[in-house]
Amino acid sequence: MSLTILLPTYNEAENINPLILAIRKHVPKTDILVVDDNSPDGTAKKVKNARVLLRTKNRGLTNSLRDGIKASKTDFVGWMDCDFSHPPGVLPTLIKEVERGAAVAIATRNTYPLFSKIINGLCMLFFGFDIHDYTTGFLVARRSVLDAIPLRGNYGEYCIDLLVRAKRKGYRIEEIPYDSPPRKHGASKTSLTYGLGYLSTVWGLLWTSDR
Repeated sequence: MSLTILLPTYNEAENINPLILAIRKHVPKTDILVVDDNSPDGTAKKVKNARVLLRTKNRGLTNSLRDGIKASKTDFVGWMDCDFSHPPGVLPTLIKEVERGAAVAIATRNTYPLFSKIINGLCMLFFGFDIHDYTTGFLVARRSVLDAIPLRGNYGEYCIDLLVRAKRKGYRIEEIPYDSPPRKHGASKTSLTYGLGYLSTVWGLLWTSDR
């Protein structure tokens, strides 16, 4: 299968090359595209053995993923965080699920922080218990799905929106559980300030039949 793995980065200079090497170990033939938001720590300049898309405008996670999808040329596209909280060893199993016919394969955390637990609890209550991690951000999908359901949002709420709309369109979504280790280097970009965006997305999906 032709696959691109997107790595959206902001200040991940210490993590990026070890991560690329780890991905190459588990998925040797994949195209890797680092989508960097002009990191002050020079992440983009340090990348080896991968393509780089440097973004200087409209920065943000969802915009990075949109641009990465647009820049990729493969039939399948996946993405993951760049801090090793998303283990590269999970990728082959995600790939196997889409090869078997899934439209989207998501990696589902076995445990997650309190805020994620609250948001995922609401999502399961409102949208179904067949998905246990609506905020995963670690997945592989068919390009046809991503073309049919353009990403919306600012930060991680895009994932809730994508998965709920994919379900409503009847796409098959498969889950792969995994244990999420702590990040290796640097600081997390997630903060409670993004919470309103998550809640707004849940509320909007509740009151619309957007497919």
